[in-house]
Amino acid sequence: MSGFPYFIAAFASLVAGLDRTAFLQIMVSRPIVAAPLTGWLLDDMQTGLYIGAFLELLWLGRIPVGASIPPDDTQVAVGSTCLAVTQYPGSSVPVVAFSILCLLVTLPFGWIGGFFDRLARHANGTLWVRAERAVEEERYDRLTWLHLQGVLHFGFASLMTFGVILLGGLLCLQILLPVLSGDLLLVQPWLRLAVPLAGVAACLSTVNFRHAVWVYSGAFLIVYCLLLLFG
Repeated sequence: MSGFPYFIAAFASLVAGLDRTAFLQIMVSRPIVAAPLTGWLLDDMQTGLYIGAFLELLWLGRIPVGASIPPDDTQVAVGSTCLAVTQYPGSSVPVVAFSILCLLVTLPFGWIGGFFDRLARHANGTLWVRAERAVEEERYDRLTWLHLQGVLHFGFASLMTFGVILLGGLLCLQILLPVLSGDLLLVQPWLRLAVPLAGVAACLSTVNFRHAVWVYSGAFLIVYCLLLLFG
């Protein structure tokens, strides 16, 4: 396959990564948006929806606010969707099971995002000194460029994280897929159940109020019953 899909995914990675903390912040960076958007750009929005829905549940309670630097779920969403679309081996492997496999092999690399994010923040921490010097020298035109540099640092961090996730996930797929390809069909029903349950557990772990547990549990139970009746 040509490298064009990877350039498209890198573009989605850049836009979503900037939206995460540095620019706009219109929630494009959330996995439930970033993964389907990447899938749509790669002509497979359904795969992006699978990955985005699963990943959003897993990291619903971990958002980058203030000094908090959680694992980069945005780049995991984009990277795993890119791998699921570009590396899909064919109809012999179930789409859902392969998508979840791509998600699982890229999840550990999401922690790399914290490293690049810290580098970007450290680099931006030095910009205010240069900005003060520019004000003292009355070189106000430099302020716009310094502000743009701060955005570029976060963009570079996003692309580096995406690259690590993509290469690491690709390597893991090359190792695991020949071994697991025959078993993915057998475990697909269990994966459909296990991943949402893991997401539910992650959501419940963020609940701080005793009565809210019953609200969460009741809501999931109602949705499950509706799916049984009308699904």
